Amino acid sequence: MRRRLVLACASVAAGLLLGPVPAAHAAAAPVLYGVGSGDHPGEGLVWVSASSDTAITSITAHLYAPGSAADAQEVTEVSDFTPDSSTGFSNLWRTTAPVRMADLGTYRVVVDLTDADGDTTKAEGTYQYELEANLTDLQATPQSPDYEHQDVTVTGGFTVTDPRTGETTPAAGKDVDLEISNGTAPTATTGTDGRFTASYKVTDPSIDSVNAWLRLADPFYQSRANESVEVRAVQSQTRVTLDATDVYVKAGQPATVSGTAEVYLGGVWKPLVGAVVDEVWDDGDGGPGAASAPVTGTDGRFTGSLTVPRTGRVDVQVRTGTYLKYSGYQTVNVYVAQKTSLTDFTATLNKYSELTAKGLLVTGRQMPSSAVVELQYSADGKTGWQTMKTVTASGGEPETGMPFKGTFDAPYKGYYRAHFKGSRDFQESYSSVVHAQRTPTRIIDGNASPEPVRKGRTITYKGKLQHYTSGAWRAYGSQKVKILFRPKGSSTWYDMGNTYTHSDGTFSKGFTASKDGTWVAVLLYPTSTHLVSSGREDYVDVT
Repeated sequence: MRRRLVLACASVAAGLLLGPVPAAHAAAAPVLYGVGSGDHPGEGLVWVSASSDTAITSITAHLYAPGSAADAQEVTEVSDFTPDSSTGFSNLWRTTAPVRMADLGTYRVVVDLTDADGDTTKAEGTYQYELEANLTDLQATPQSPDYEHQDVTVTGGFTVTDPRTGETTPAAGKDVDLEISNGTAPTATTGTDGRFTASYKVTDPSIDSVNAWLRLADPFYQSRANESVEVRAVQSQTRVTLDATDVYVKAGQPATVSGTAEVYLGGVWKPLVGAVVDEVWDDGDGGPGAASAPVTGTDGRFTGSLTVPRTGRVDVQVRTGTYLKYSGYQTVNVYVAQKTSLTDFTATLNKYSELTAKGLLVTGRQMPSSAVVELQYSADGKTGWQTMKTVTASGGEPETGMPFKGTFDAPYKGYYRAHFKGSRDFQESYSSVVHAQRTPTRIIDGNASPEPVRKGRTITYKGKLQHYTSGAWRAYGSQKVKILFRPKGSSTWYDMGNTYTHSDGTFSKGFTASKDGTWVAVLLYPTSTHLVSSGREDYVDVT
């Protein structure tokens, strides 16, 4: 209500000063355009705006108490009007002496106008008889607040001029409303000297227009001779220093992006406290990505956590604010290692103690630049893993599996697994552990006799076949043993026939001696659970 009252008063004053004046015409009576108290109602002067076709020679204003009946007695009348050209407008008169009345309020006014032709007019208007509040010495300190000086103190003083007495006194103990164009308006109360103090924080980087309005119960008009004060926050430069520009994480795990934010104040960089740092992942497709908005601590440190679906970059920047400019973008490359797996792994040991391991390497949507798989052995399947062979997975599809296979000499029993080391973009993975075993065999006491032997006589090769079972070497009966012969000077072995082992593992077979050479017995066709073996090579001269 107070704001509307003030604007209404200003409108009346403006209407009084700026009202249009119609063109003169013959025998026209005077015309009243308005009655008012001007811009300074505390003076108690009455202003009249009027015109006629000839000079106005007499003006009398009759003032009636606020709310009085139409037939009430006038409170006072004034006729000491004199032309006033101080405003730059014509057809304006004011009284020379102030009107002193008992009550404030809106008075009904009847104005009698007479011009040089003797034409008269009686017209009505209203007169605002009210206090005049004046704001003096309005100040805002600082007018350019910055990051280190955010509190703005507004001070000023109010006086009140009463038209009933003409006295101007400090507005003591009165409420004051601050008007802040971009913020919340605080209130204050004047002291005995009419002065007030209030504080607020600038919350917008644009200009604040700061003014103060006195709050009075009686009708009043606040002079606008004292203009508002402009306050504008200073936005300081900021910067970000990252702890790391490359971050490596596994798919599904959060990436930690951290660093220090600083603000440039007084010619030096200082820790930026309580500021928001935006961390935004760029998915490379222009779509919205993961984001984090950590707040800096007292040391300017910040730490954000983002879970990103794949390799990309995170742009880091201090968020602009009332006192802060955007920092330049800093970029963290986040490398997300996709999950991998080694499936369908098998390990098969053949009769020659050669192990063949194979399986599939699954890496998801992408194929790794290096798909090397390690084939590893452990005696107990838990510790002491060692790489026996490296192979490369190739062919197939990375989403369904790229096959790999390798063969190497292996112990007669053990545990095996495949290992993919991974890389920056792919996680390490292991296959299931599988067990492979065959039973060792051996031929002992191998001997060809007699030595030497005459040509055409019989050479007998004897020996014993054993297999390692239940922790010991035991006789291995009912097995076919092959006897081989290599003539002197030759590198070729010849099959001389087979024999079978007895229950105690022993065997023997005779041959007709024909030439010098080497004899040996071998278990060449063991069962699917046993390994091959060979006996001692024995050279025999034939004379």
